[in-house]
Amino acid sequence: MVVMKSLFFAGLLLLSLPLQATGPNPYSALTPEQRNILQPGIERYVSDQGKKNWGDLWEIQDQTVELKRELLLGEVGPDMDRKQFVKAMRYTLETGGRPQMTKFELREVRQDKGNFLVVGCGTGVRESFHFHGIVIFGARIVEGKPVFDIFSFVSDTCS
Repeated sequence: MVVMKSLFFAGLLLLSLPLQATGPNPYSALTPEQRNILQPGIERYVSDQGKKNWGDLWEIQDQTVELKRELLLGEVGPDMDRKQFVKAMRYTLETGGRPQMTKFELREVRQDKGNFLVVGCGTGVRESFHFHGIVIFGARIVEGKPVFDIFSFVSDTCS
């Protein structure tokens, strides 16, 4: 919960800054080792979101309190197995409980209090509403593998 709150506030801070990577490479603020772990993970996360590949997303999705709350599972429930996760994602999206990310263009990955903040410009849909704006999500490296928080649209512009 603390990670998500700090990510939310970091996202709000981003609204006051130009949305550009610190260099031509959105991974330029990372060490080569961090980039080698996070880059394929971020690409996988974005692909899984766009293709609704919930079974694969389950492997890299951090099952935080915020995720369980978004999926209407309460805050103290145990982690979901793959089948439960796929069912919860399908149900939540079908009932309009959460937006579906349809596009994502990475702008920056930066370190944030021992974790990472992933920032980009994205589009999404929730029922008949369409979103376009800044998208953020958190990432961590656990035992040499990336895991990701749920994404949030924090602005309606990508200027």
